[in-house]
Amino acid sequence: MGVKIATLLNAHGNTPLVLDTLSAIKMYVGDDILTLVDGCSWDWAEKISLPCHKVKGFNHGYPKGPYRNLTLGLKLIYDLFEADWYCYCEPDVLFISSKFKEDLKDAWCIGADYRNGQYKFPYLEKMFNIELKDSHYLLGCCVFYHRDFLTKLKEIEFFDIFLASTQQFSKGYFPDYEEQGGYDFGEHLFPTLATHFGGNIKELSKWHPIFCHWQGNFKQYPLRWQPELDWEDNFAEASIMHPVKTMGDLRWFHKTKREKLCMISKP
Repeated sequence: MGVKIATLLNAHGNTPLVLDTLSAIKMYVGDDILTLVDGCSWDWAEKISLPCHKVKGFNHGYPKGPYRNLTLGLKLIYDLFEADWYCYCEPDVLFISSKFKEDLKDAWCIGADYRNGQYKFPYLEKMFNIELKDSHYLLGCCVFYHRDFLTKLKEIEFFDIFLASTQQFSKGYFPDYEEQGGYDFGEHLFPTLATHFGGNIKELSKWHPIFCHWQGNFKQYPLRWQPELDWEDNFAEASIMHPVKTMGDLRWFHKTKREKLCMISKP
């Protein structure tokens, strides 16, 4: 039996993009999907039908730092589905094949653009009475979390304590984070905790924004914050791509490919 994955999609609008991303997830990742909708966009979500579970998240309404909705979503999807891995992704992620499943091993967190640094999180340390030696980072667009990691967080009541202790914060704010140059606290939060509790971090690929070149297995995992990937970025071996924010030629090509595969598989 193959690896079982449950997917958490963080959505806040753009029906065509969300539906296309969900279609790709269902074909290449699995049917166990929870779409968590930004509370500020719930009116949009109530008007559309999604081919999966959907739930109203916290009101965020800000272009970065949805770490509270990420945390809430992981708490909910862990309870909803029993899986080997839990994938968190954004709507501008595009799954192109199932080949990525071969790399889901030997780690608690798997994603792109791994960084090891010296960020300090005194508020987080006080929250759980822990001492973090260093910080760890993965690009937040698409990250795979092993079940053992989420089980550990559940055992220490991380989800309930963390959400209660951050309920007064809005727009992605976390104490002492932006002052150190941080952008999205969720990108540091879970990789740092995974390492603290004895897990490993695995990097799929890396994009160097200054020199504009790829490292790692970028042919299979062209994942970067920016610039957006388009039709000219011809990654024939790609399994997961990001960002693909529009229903342009790249998405339409892979949408057509999925539809043809569905027709072939029908009896």
